[in-house]
Amino acid sequence: MSEERYTPFTWQRPSPPTLTLIEACRELTSPRGRVLSCGIYQTDAGLETRAGYGDNLIRSQYAAQIGTAREPAAAWKIAALVKGFADEAH
Repeated sequence: MSEERYTPFTWQRPSPPTLTLIEACRELTSPRGRVLSCGIYQTDAGLETRAGYGDNLIRSQYAAQIGTAREPAAAWKIAALVKGFADEAH
């Protein structure tokens, strides 16, 4: 195991994790006017569906393929609409 990990004695921090947007799924507006974004990202661990307010991550789920990554996004959209969020894009 030659993988380096950060310790106070190595003076090196690991590189930041990969987080590349692959597909923007939806933006919904909360009853208080906050914008909830959902997207599919490529990460170091694979594909991840993420939802949150700006940099504040609310929920995430890993997926094996792009098709299965869209499923939680669709379910989260329905749950948000039931709670009174508005879908501006229809």
